[in-house]
Parts: sequence; C-alpha cells; structure tokens
Amino acid sequence: MQVGQIIIVAGTSGAGKTTTIEAFPKRQNDSYLMFGIDNLLGTMMPADYSLFGEKTKEGMYSYPEDPDDADSRLAAGFGDIGWRGIHAFHEMIAAASRTGQNLIADHLAFVDPPILQDCVKRLEGLPVLLVNLKPPYEVLMERLATRQVHLPDTFEEVARTPEDDARLVIANTMQKLTPWFYDASYKNDIWDLEIDTIQHSPEEVSRLIEERLAEGPGTAFEQLRERYQDA
Repeated sequence: MQVGQIIIVAGTSGAGKTTTIEAFPKRQNDSYLMFGIDNLLGTMMPADYSLFGEKTKEGMYSYPEDPDDADSRLAAGFGDIGWRGIHAFHEMIAAASRTGQNLIADHLAFVDPPILQDCVKRLEGLPVLLVNLKPPYEVLMERLATRQVHLPDTFEEVARTPEDDARLVIANTMQKLTPWFYDASYKNDIWDLEIDTIQHSPEEVSRLIEERLAEGPGTAFEQLRERYQDA
C-alpha cells in the first residue's frame, strides 16, 4: 500500500498552526487527518502531568533559566512520562502514514530539548513536508497580548494553589514561557517551506503548502537525519 503524506506544521504558540491544520484539509480532494501536539499535551495526557499539575516533573514542566533570578524567563522541559508521550505521538503519525492515510499535524520543532530529532528518527522512510510558520517576534507579542487562549478545563482543575485564581496562574506562566518558546521553536534552520503568517492568510498558507507539495517530496527530514545521525 502507498504510504500517506505527512505534513508537519511547526511554530510557536500564536503562529497560526491550528488555523493552518484546520484550513488545509478543507481544500483537498484527498482525506487528511488532523493531529497535533496540542492534542497530546492538552487532551491525551492527564492534566496532572501538565505544566500546572502535581506530577509536572514527570510530564512537561517549566523552570527558571536563571535559578538565582526570580524574574528570569521560564524554559520548558520534559520528564519520563512527557518523553514517552512524545515518542508515542511520533509513532502514531508514522502508523497513520503506513496505512496510506495522509496527515497534517501541528508540532514544536525543538532541537533543545530534542523533539525534532526524535521525530526525524521515528518517521524515517516516510514522506514528510516540514513547514515553518514564523511571524515577526514583535507582531507575535502583540497578537498574543490580545489573544484569548483556550486551555483545557482540566488545567484549571490542577493549577497548583487553590487560593489563587487558576486562570491568572496559567496566564502568568504562559507569558513567562513565551520568549523561550519563540527561541526554541526557531533554532532549527532546515525547512521545506517557511511562511510569515502575518503576510499570508490561512488560505494563502494552505495554497503555498499545496504548491510546495506539487514541486516534489520534502527533503528537510533527510537533511536533518544526516545532521543528527549520531545524536
């Protein structure tokens, strides 16, 4: 059976990943499953292992980049359960492709921590187009300042101190994480397609992806596999 096309849409929060993976399949004659890291971290993984849960150190956790500075920006890391979920997430994408199913997924192309390297390894032999959505930093900050972020209700239920307002705790944490997320999302310099989502509407982004697919298979994962073959 012919394998399905995989499209990985990467970028930081607010870059337009979710909008893209919703818009693109509507334009296609072939069926595309919609999947993503938000499904994994926000829905599939129990909230106790989230940034705000009691078991955060085992899942996805935040920590100050400078432990001696109370105002230091936050960075993110993953514990054993978090990494297990990420490995499974990549294997799910691979399994869908091997059945002949096309799939478009939003993702975080972090090289540190090495999420991208694991994705490259587990999707070996499958057709992957790696798309980077990157609005300018200043514009992204303005967009996030006025954006309504809808987090799963379970996050509010496990936000640590009951006497604090859960939404405020979550908003403050995400605000402190945003600069690190931006840097971590764009450390990678190998892509099949890069798009400024300030300059292009979701429909235009979808059209650009279609045009790149028409040019031939993606090559970014092959280049990344060569770069990280000893990792």
